[in-house]
Amino acid sequence: MRKRISAAALLLVMLAGLLAGCGKTDGAITSLAQLNEPGRTIGVAQGSAGDVASQKAFPNATLSRYTNSVTGFLAVQQGKLDAFAYDATMLRFALANGLEGMTVLDETLGDETEVGIGISKSSDIPDLTARIDEFLAGLEADGTMAEMKRRWIDEADDTMPDIPLPEDPETVLTVGTTGLVQPFSYYKGDRIWGFDIELATRLAAWLGTGIEFRIYDFDGIVPAAQTGVIDCILSNLNIIEERRELIDFSQPIYTSETALLVRTGEGMAGRPFLDGLKDSFERTFVREGRWRLIASGLGVTVVISLLAGVFGSLLGFALCMVRRGRALPARGLAAALIHIVQGTPIVVLLMLLYYVIFGSVDLSAVAVSVVGFSLNFGVYVAEMLRGGIEAVDPGQIEAAAALGYSRAQTFWKVTFPQAAQHFLPMFKGEFIGMVKMTSVVGYIAVQDLTKASDIIRSLTMEAFFPLIATAVIYFAIANLMAAALSLVQIRIDPKRRSRAVKGVRS
Repeated sequence: MRKRISAAALLLVMLAGLLAGCGKTDGAITSLAQLNEPGRTIGVAQGSAGDVASQKAFPNATLSRYTNSVTGFLAVQQGKLDAFAYDATMLRFALANGLEGMTVLDETLGDETEVGIGISKSSDIPDLTARIDEFLAGLEADGTMAEMKRRWIDEADDTMPDIPLPEDPETVLTVGTTGLVQPFSYYKGDRIWGFDIELATRLAAWLGTGIEFRIYDFDGIVPAAQTGVIDCILSNLNIIEERRELIDFSQPIYTSETALLVRTGEGMAGRPFLDGLKDSFERTFVREGRWRLIASGLGVTVVISLLAGVFGSLLGFALCMVRRGRALPARGLAAALIHIVQGTPIVVLLMLLYYVIFGSVDLSAVAVSVVGFSLNFGVYVAEMLRGGIEAVDPGQIEAAAALGYSRAQTFWKVTFPQAAQHFLPMFKGEFIGMVKMTSVVGYIAVQDLTKASDIIRSLTMEAFFPLIATAVIYFAIANLMAAALSLVQIRIDPKRRSRAVKGVRS
């Protein structure tokens, strides 16, 4: 009952926050000078050109860094930020997609920033940087680049041409992108789309390779190229000197200006509330079949959770048995592994596995996620199981031995059933916590339920329905799995399961 009340309260708080944000009418920002004052807060995309430019332009203001630009847009809309510094072209598209009560200042932050293709220094494709520069020079010479910029950026024409690729390529070009920056890299329905996607496909066709797109959170995309997990980055990547130390860059594709998104001060009046909800639902789930993104992300979340639950349980059992064994070196190693994993944040563990340990291995990000969560879940299972075993009365083990039971028979018939009654409630809670923690797998290019929500928010420019849908689905998954584990708990508890007396008929 407590969980249901908390969830309902959370929904009410989010709804109240949304309505409160919609009704604010603070004085409008009309110039850059107004932002360079103590007490002003300006949002920036972490590590972007807007981040660098804002540090110089607004020394008296406070900068708040975001890994997701859409979250920054909505923070301005709700009055939590005074402005958000970002690429002017993308801000224009964001306004066209439905950001209400917002505008872009006419003044920009001055210097233009070059945008190019980020290239891994460890790519298996030989001379990739030189070949990409040759490819781009050819597009400039024959007018293809100018035509692409006109179509995607100037005219907002999202027509994707048919670009044939080799049928059985010997090499595959792996391209990292975010899928969150219209018109460069975004989703149309459940397909990755945009200027950078067309450019990447043309590059693969020119190189004579296949192509594979990997979707990253912005924080993870440069490390992926640095470690050679991907060959290149195409996602409106600014050419910044600090990044040159980590990866190579192509010649500039185009230049961008950093502009400021601010509130108009006019509020967001308009449609009745229920009509707005209906329109939001249609934009979030129905338009372009976006529900398929949610369904696909849900499938990935469930697969990772179930596999990690199974393998983590097996690993935990094995670690527990090793720790209870007689071999001191093995016991020490098992204890050290448990303490190391318990002391490492799951995001850091996933990134170590993906970028370092399996960086040179062709292992999918979903498989790495299963390994990471199995390892993290397993060490906790080991400790819970060990605690449950130690809680069993030693006298019962001695009695079983007196009856002639072997050590294995004693464990499976006496010790384990009683230990399970002690550790299953904790196991259930830890498993549900693990399911919710899978929401961080977007850091290593896994398109799970949370990532699907981020993609939809980047298209609709609103948070309510995508976040509510994600919260409700996680709530349903957690409760269904908790119910299944509760049935197991009842099944093994002799005091709670029903019994029929043999030989008696009703």
